[in-house]
Amino acid sequence: MKGKYLKSKTIEYDGSQLSPLWAYGNFDVLGDSIVSFRGPCNIAEEFMVDMEDRRKHAEISSRDMLHFLVELFGTGMNEIVLVQRLLITVVLELLRETASEDAEIERDYDNLFAVAPDSDERGKLSVSVATVSLVSGLVHLGLNITSEGTPVTTVGLEELGLDDIDKFAVDVARLFIEEMKNVRMDASKVRPVF
Repeated sequence: MKGKYLKSKTIEYDGSQLSPLWAYGNFDVLGDSIVSFRGPCNIAEEFMVDMEDRRKHAEISSRDMLHFLVELFGTGMNEIVLVQRLLITVVLELLRETASEDAEIERDYDNLFAVAPDSDERGKLSVSVATVSLVSGLVHLGLNITSEGTPVTTVGLEELGLDDIDKFAVDVARLFIEEMKNVRMDASKVRPVF
């Protein structure tokens, strides 16, 4: 699995990026991958894959987010949802190590919520979805960097005390890749039972 952080490139995430071979076609990242970048989020209804959000005509937007796109080839729907949960868990564990000690961060299935140190209001930190294409499983995870200008109550990474967003992005990808490699390693060292 390969990782790439597009440090100097701002990309507005509109949902069209959640497509097969996006990383390869745009950034020469071939194969299983996790690509991250920073930019605003405004998901067009035509690209919403969560039918609940689409039916509600949900507004999913943020002025500044840290985005992660995962693509795993030959992966089915159940497996990619589990991969999505693994990515969320990696982010949660890293946040608990790096965010302000006073920040309260918790996972609710495929989303993260937090209470910033100078607030008593619980806000949504993430947006996330997993789906499949004809050739791969795909995950998008977006983390608010700021809570300004969001349509629902949110909290951002900066409000949780994260100063170095670039380092955080690289660390998430590195830890996620290590987890995925370890999954493959563990799967290859056991014998089947009959």
